[in-house]
Amino acid sequence: MKRGGSIKGGIDQTTKIAKWIDYVFYALVFLFIGYQLYYIRVIPFEPTVHAIIHLGFAMSLCAWARLRGTQDPKKIATSIIVFLASILVTAYFFFGYDMILSDPSYPPFIALVFGLIAALTAITLVRWSYGWLFPIFSIIAFLYVLFGKHIPGMLKASSTSLPRAITLLATDVTSPWGVYGSLLALSANYLFLFIIFGSVLHAFGGLRFIMQLGNLAASKLRSGPAALAVITSALMGSITGSTVANITVTGAFTIPLMKKAGYKPSQAAAIEAAASNGGQFLPPIMGATVFVMAAYTGIPYLVIAKAAILPALIYFVMLLLYAELNARKLELTTLQIDVNTKNLLLDAPLFIIPLGMLVAMLIMGYSLMTVIFWSIVTVVILGLLSGIRKETKIDWLEVRDKLAEGAITGANVAIILAVIGIAVAAIEVTGLTLKLSVLFGSLAGNNLFLLLIFTMITAILLGTAVPTPAAYVIVATVLSPLLIRLGLPTLQAHLFPMFFAFLSHLTPPIGIGLLVACKLSGSAYKDGAIEVWKAAFPSLLLPFFFVYSPAILLQYDNVSALIFTVLAICLAFFTLAIFFNRVWKNKLLPLEQVIILLSCLMSMVYIFIDKSFVYVIASLILCIIPLVWNSKRVQLS
Repeated sequence: MKRGGSIKGGIDQTTKIAKWIDYVFYALVFLFIGYQLYYIRVIPFEPTVHAIIHLGFAMSLCAWARLRGTQDPKKIATSIIVFLASILVTAYFFFGYDMILSDPSYPPFIALVFGLIAALTAITLVRWSYGWLFPIFSIIAFLYVLFGKHIPGMLKASSTSLPRAITLLATDVTSPWGVYGSLLALSANYLFLFIIFGSVLHAFGGLRFIMQLGNLAASKLRSGPAALAVITSALMGSITGSTVANITVTGAFTIPLMKKAGYKPSQAAAIEAAASNGGQFLPPIMGATVFVMAAYTGIPYLVIAKAAILPALIYFVMLLLYAELNARKLELTTLQIDVNTKNLLLDAPLFIIPLGMLVAMLIMGYSLMTVIFWSIVTVVILGLLSGIRKETKIDWLEVRDKLAEGAITGANVAIILAVIGIAVAAIEVTGLTLKLSVLFGSLAGNNLFLLLIFTMITAILLGTAVPTPAAYVIVATVLSPLLIRLGLPTLQAHLFPMFFAFLSHLTPPIGIGLLVACKLSGSAYKDGAIEVWKAAFPSLLLPFFFVYSPAILLQYDNVSALIFTVLAICLAFFTLAIFFNRVWKNKLLPLEQVIILLSCLMSMVYIFIDKSFVYVIASLILCIIPLVWNSKRVQLS
């Protein structure tokens, strides 16, 4: 009895501790979100102090979140140490900020210690969340600043002492680089709030409209459940900006639905992963990376969003085509899904009004912080009004959990940008940008196409283990300037690596988005990887089209150039999709496949080599002929 009582007492004590940990966790979540919203309206501190507080909240929240659900003594001890370190360094830089500005002999020894602790704390948290890739990258960058003077040849760096290195990379909060530099400011001012906006929209029912819209499409097309996955994941991905979060939410119901309709597990995984990933490039929001690009390049957000409209639409139309062709190949039938038109119309304002207001305020010239504040407020108000209906009553526990998910995602982005700040500082202070540009330039031999290939590979490799904003920043820092020096406009020089940073979430050997989708569908990863490239192959070619046919970005001299460019690109993707899937109305004959491939080649000639309209017309004729043959053969049979 005594023993049993002891066990029960231990369980009760453990439960109490777990509850207390949860209370603190949710308190941190709402303090973090509340502070960010308060700052927008009041602006009580200058931007650098705001960034210090922002990183302090982010690090302490992620450290404390690691305590939830664990009984590992080592994990508990390290989490508490990192949590306390987060608070300590934030307090030091917050209260010591005036001293930092006024002391000409800065930094004293104690400041160097706290700067080093801040860097190590951020690096530790990134390692816990994303593995060793970027911690190692940042440590190498730090060592390069210290010991780069010993490297022979063009990569040799100037001599830097240890105190000076720590100051440049972590301690100098007035610098545009380092832990507290401009990258962290992006998170503090924009990224975190846009991630929270997506969470608020989800928590208050703003995604119900998306789901019903997908159901409507699914009831009209043979590829019904796949069309549902494409439309819902595209719209949701534009808001959340997170491939994995998108797959987890929408894939939980679209993947089983696709499998039930007859799609193979690998096809279901590929469609969901490709659609969720592509949402990051879909206006009006385009996830978070586009705001990093806007701040980094000085190109207005609306200019970037305008340029992305046609590529995004083409990408998703081609994905729908892949789904439809496979539905025909598998001989699937249209799903009978009841769509409640009344509920669709009642839920529409909760999605359309906040997004419409967001875009309208951006066009009117309001700051991003002001726009996102009022967008969040609008979602909450409309959600509360919608919650009056019995069938859409608000689940406050779900609201709490969705906001917590968003806060954790935003906090992780803030921390990794702080760590990337170390690497960027090292690149800038050592002049490595210029040196690497010269190195890549010599390897490419001033060949733009070869340099684009290097950029593509680098962006994909960097993006396999980290959020796309981080991968984009590194590539944009090192390679985009060289692309610009070779004559590429700034917009294309940054859109190109950004798109491939998105693509890395589908790319083996890691491809985290594809990995999650395969897990949900029960598909072998190898099979899912093969199918996702059949589904998402436009994503490999689209960035090259940005460069060689900029009319797709709505940069054109005349309307006819725009029309023929869009037609050529659509024909290229359309014919490739049919060629890869080897089906139209019926299975393609070998001769039909050859003609379809010739049609594709004619389009490619127009896009890359010769802007003569003759090639587009030839491509169109060569496309129509085998498809007419194929359709007639089905009718005859």
